[in-house]
Amino acid sequence: MNNFIVLSPLDQFEIRDLISINLSIFNNSHISLTNIGLYLIISSMIILGFNKLANNYNKLISNR
Repeated sequence: MNNFIVLSPLDQFEIRDLISINLSIFNNSHISLTNIGLYLIISSMIILGFNKLANNYNKLISNR
């Protein structure tokens, strides 16, 4: 039995910080990697990988 209680159906779309860095160098900047950013990085890597596999760098050269 799960003890997980869903308060709202919109809880699944909550943006959460996965990695957070506070920098005092640039006027107390806050840099973080969120779950949406991680999903975008993973999907971009998959798309670029498929593009790399699908490209034919051994192009055919026609004869005259």
